[in-house]
Amino acid sequence: MMHPSLVLSLLAVVLFLSSPSICTLEREMTVEVPAGAEECFFESVEQGQILEVEYQVIDGGQQNELEINFKILRPNGVPLISEFRKSDHTHRKAIDASGDYKICFDNSASRFHSKIVYFEVVVESEDDDDTDEFGGIEGLERGDAGDYGADVKDIEETLRGIKDRMQRSRHFQDQIRNFEFRDRSMAEHNYERVNFWSTMQVVAMMTAGLIQVVLVRSLFDEKSSLHGLWKRVC
Repeated sequence: MMHPSLVLSLLAVVLFLSSPSICTLEREMTVEVPAGAEECFFESVEQGQILEVEYQVIDGGQQNELEINFKILRPNGVPLISEFRKSDHTHRKAIDASGDYKICFDNSASRFHSKIVYFEVVVESEDDDDTDEFGGIEGLERGDAGDYGADVKDIEETLRGIKDRMQRSRHFQDQIRNFEFRDRSMAEHNYERVNFWSTMQVVAMMTAGLIQVVLVRSLFDEKSSLHGLWKRVC
């Protein structure tokens, strides 16, 4: 039978690893930026924290224009990051002033087509020490757990590694899903464009054939209004 203190330690470790970190904030959004417009969002960040923003343009309309302007403004309006005509990028910055940071996507370069943008915002502390949130774990290891402290520490490290790998796997799955959506959207737009121009080509060929038939018949039909024109030309 397991020692009661060991059971309590394991329970504390599981609760710690299964709960979201208090010092980390994550947001994911998919927004549509209209043609010639700008969409902005605000995120409160404290001094000493790290702001990470990753974005991808997953749909650019009929012309497959997957480029957009991106910027992050400090609370005083001074640009922290500013870049132009990018389809995807990741930015990670240490914040030296607390306040509301403005994250903007500018689609003013496109006059007719809107863009769909997926982005993720992560705010975390530089000295994020997860063990401080559950200080009782260390206490149990040093005191009540006794000889089981080393085993609890090994289990904690193993579960922490599993948690980190699961978070990375989820992040990669989100990226793959966004790339798949972008590729499928591009293929659908190409399919629509091919169908449109194929239809236009068929219409042009039928129109040219009809004109040729009318002209050839007018050469032999004396009652045709074009027959007299052919005579004058010849």
